[in-house]
Amino acid sequence: MRIEKYLPEEIPFPSTRFYAYLARRSPFTRDWYIYVAKTVASKIMEGRILDVGTGPGYLPIEIARLIDKVEIIGIDLSPDMIRIAKKNAQKAGITGRVRFEVEDANHMRYEDSVFDLVVSTGSFHHWKEPIRVLNEIYRVLKPRGQALIYELRKDAPKEDLEWLKERYGSLIAIFVYKLVSFHSALTMEEFRKTLGSPQNKFKRFSIEECSPFIMEATLLK
Repeated sequence: MRIEKYLPEEIPFPSTRFYAYLARRSPFTRDWYIYVAKTVASKIMEGRILDVGTGPGYLPIEIARLIDKVEIIGIDLSPDMIRIAKKNAQKAGITGRVRFEVEDANHMRYEDSVFDLVVSTGSFHHWKEPIRVLNEIYRVLKPRGQALIYELRKDAPKEDLEWLKERYGSLIAIFVYKLVSFHSALTMEEFRKTLGSPQNKFKRFSIEECSPFIMEATLLK
């Protein structure tokens, strides 16, 4: 049973500071953000992008470095995370195209059909009512827009752990393995079952393991 069921959806202070530090220093996390940013850049070259559960804002910053003609809004329930994200954007010198806002993804204040693409990395397991959030994402997406949802995979094959050891070393590999085993992760079947719920307004989606321990869901409006 995942402990997120008994925790708040947002990461509370001072855990926000540890999370931001870990996300900045971990090569596994940095590579994940770079991969997602490149994937986003392959799908859209202009328009508006929403990052749900942005945390310290590293993904929107990475996307802004790759794409010039986009406006990126990162949202998070944690006011402290948003403060950290704003400071990170200022340091990166890209505050003009990236904006961070405290926002509840369960009922966003944005109008219908205003975003060209929505992305979320590693926050799905925090959502108490994932279908409600998914349907909110569907609502704010423009027709024919896409949502990219990334989550850690709990039932990853053993080969994934060996790959992590070779690429990042045993310490990081074991840390990621423990994280997905006991905390922040879903099995592929759990992920697929939730997305396949009849209440989910996204009727077209695909799921794959895009990288060891990481699942990528592409949802089409």
